[in-house]
Parts: sequence; C-alpha cells; structure tokens
Amino acid sequence: MKRPFYNLIATLGILTIFGNISPAVFAQSSAILIAHKTIVQNPAEELFNNGLAKSEAGDFQGAIADYTEAIRLNPNYAQAYNKRGIIHGRDLKDYPAAKADFDRAIAINPNYGDAYYNRARVREFLEDKPGAIADYQKAAELYQKSGNTNDYQDALKHLQILLPKT
Repeated sequence: MKRPFYNLIATLGILTIFGNISPAVFAQSSAILIAHKTIVQNPAEELFNNGLAKSEAGDFQGAIADYTEAIRLNPNYAQAYNKRGIIHGRDLKDYPAAKADFDRAIAINPNYGDAYYNRARVREFLEDKPGAIADYQKAAELYQKSGNTNDYQDALKHLQILLPKT
C-alpha cells in the first residue's frame, strides 16, 4: 500500500537533515499536512461524494453502494439517505425504498425541506395524495423560512396541482 503522506514526511525529514531547511519549517509543514489530512479524510463524506459522481455518471448501483456504506459509517447522515432515496425513486422506480430513505432522512433532520419535497414526489407515485400534499406544504414552509424562493415556488406549484379546486 502506498503511503504518499508518510513518504512526504520522510522526504521533508531528509531535506531537513541534508538540505539546511530549518526544523521549524518542517514542523509547520507537517502540522499543516496533518491538519489537512484530518479534515479531508472523512470516510463517510468521501463515500457520499463518490456516490454523487457515480450517480451523475449513471452508475446507480455503485452510487447506492457508496451511500449505503456512508450511512453504515454515519447512521445519522440524512443527506446520504436523501440522495439514495432519489436514486431509488427517480432512477430505479423503487418507490417504497425511496420513501423509506426519505422517512429516515426526515427522522434524522425534521427541518430537511428537500427530503419532504422528495417524499412528496414519491407519495404522488404511490397515489398517496394527502401525504403528498402534507409533504409539499412542509417543504414549502421550510423553503420559505430558509429564503429558498425557487424551491418554495416549485413546492407551491405542486400543491396547486394537487389541492382540490374551490
């Protein structure tokens, strides 16, 4: 297994000894490298980002696998549940699985407007009109509170379609 981080530290150490580089510079460099490595190396987030890339490339099963592993590492990763639900619903037409993912995302974060919106869409396909209306209303409320005008307007448009004409 290659370890470029350790190779870099070893190289910097050799330069410190033989290249007249101040040990203080080496200490600052390695502290920065260590801090950078800690920030970047969040395995669940890396898997989430890999899932996004695979989804955009059309590798839906690969994306689901990455989101599932991210969720295994961080069971409270609402965004991973939401993205996995989108693939289940939009791309694989597995609406019950999609709804379960959106349910879990909402349970983790009850203020997650996108999860309500996505669950509303799935509820439409499942012919749960009252559930879809309730979710669009909640999504619209959350979007309005956050100042997300475009998504607020979109949720209202869907509500107008579903609400009975008076």
